[in-house]
Amino acid sequence: LEAYVQRLVSTALRDPVGRRDFALLQDGAVVVSKLTYPAPSPPSSKRSKPIVGSSFGHRERSAPEAALRDDLRVGECWLVRSSSAQLGVGLQSFVAPTHITIDHIPLEIAADIGEAPRTMFLWGLVEGAGNLAIYRNLTERGEVLSAIVDRQGPLHRDNSPYVLLASFDYNIYAPFHIQTFSISSVAIEEGMYFGVVVLEILENWGAETTCLYRIRIHG
Repeated sequence: LEAYVQRLVSTALRDPVGRRDFALLQDGAVVVSKLTYPAPSPPSSKRSKPIVGSSFGHRERSAPEAALRDDLRVGECWLVRSSSAQLGVGLQSFVAPTHITIDHIPLEIAADIGEAPRTMFLWGLVEGAGNLAIYRNLTERGEVLSAIVDRQGPLHRDNSPYVLLASFDYNIYAPFHIQTFSISSVAIEEGMYFGVVVLEILENWGAETTCLYRIRIHG
C-alpha cells in the first residue's frame, strides 16, 4: 500500500510537460530588457507602485523574470498594466526550438481569468554567420514566415533580423491550464538555432492588465 501511495504522489508531482525548459531562470536564462515591453523598471529599494483596479485590488508590478521561474502560485506572475506585452528571453544555450509552453493558473482559482494571455507570436532573433546565411537564403526564396503578419519582427525591436517561429492562442477554456504548442518553422527545418526568442502577446482575454505566469521553450 505504501509503495502504491508513493507512486500516486510521484505521478501527481511530476511535471506534466516532460520537456526540458531552455527558458528557465534557474538554469541560466535571462530577460533581454531591450526586447521587453513594458520596459523593466530599474532596481530600487523602494516598493513598486501598486496596480489599482484589478480583481486582486492593490497589486505591485512584478519583474519580467517572474515569467521564467518555476512558480505557479497565485499572483506569482509578470504583471503588466496593458492588454498586450512583449518578453525577450535569452535562452540557456542556442537551441532549435520545437515547442513552447504557456503556464497559467486554472480558470477555477483565477480572480480575473481575463488577465491570461490569448493571441501570441514567438519570434527568433537571427544571429551568427551560419544562421544569417540560412536567413538570407530563405528570404531570397520568399519563405521567411514573418511575411504572414505583415512585419519583419516583434513590435518593439532593434534592427536585427527576426524569424516568426509560431503563432498560437492560449485557451482559458481548455481542459488543462498548462498548454504546449508545436513550433513548425521552415527556419528550424533548415537548421537554424536561436539564443534569443521574443514572446509577443497581442491581446489577453479582456482585462486591463496581463499576467504571464510562465513561458517555457523546448528543443
